[in-house]
Amino acid sequence: MKFILARHGETQANIAKIYSGWSNYELTEKGTSQIKILAEELRGYNCDFIYASPLGRTMETAREISKTIGKKIIVDKNLREMNFGVFEGKTADEIQRIYPKEWDTWLREYQSYRIPEGESLQDVLDRAKILIDSLKDQEGTAIIVSHSGVIQSVLTDLLNLELNKMWHFTCPPAGYIEIDYINNFGYLRKLVPSYI
Repeated sequence: MKFILARHGETQANIAKIYSGWSNYELTEKGTSQIKILAEELRGYNCDFIYASPLGRTMETAREISKTIGKKIIVDKNLREMNFGVFEGKTADEIQRIYPKEWDTWLREYQSYRIPEGESLQDVLDRAKILIDSLKDQEGTAIIVSHSGVIQSVLTDLLNLELNKMWHFTCPPAGYIEIDYINNFGYLRKLVPSYI
């Protein structure tokens, strides 16, 4: 399977550096332009499937890709961003001020620490792997439209890396990562930033 891990376009939350998680934030004007370019870029792949998180920013991105390449979208709730619980809708400064103990614990134990009313990074990977594992041994190309936390954690899984290595990779808004998964091994082919 060839995986194309594509991130949604820029949102107001990205600009404000807000932990948006499961909250819906609309794409900015720049984000709307970015997804048009992303969709054109992905036209070059012979895509078999488009899977997307149900959140608004990813659905808007997936709809643009779907319209451009002519494939239907399969919505999968397991591709949602991390549920940031009580951190949701706040900046890092606000979280540190309101929840200093929880913030410090999360920074030290981000893989396993469940944010109050939210989830841990391991929870995110575990649910995303349900879809990813079902596709690994299939033939074809799957575009996965999701969020940075999901993309980075899935990338470590596909490359057989420890989850804490996710910070070595980035996928900016409307960027994408191409991975060929062959014989239980992931090959990183491209990391493509957004074009604007």
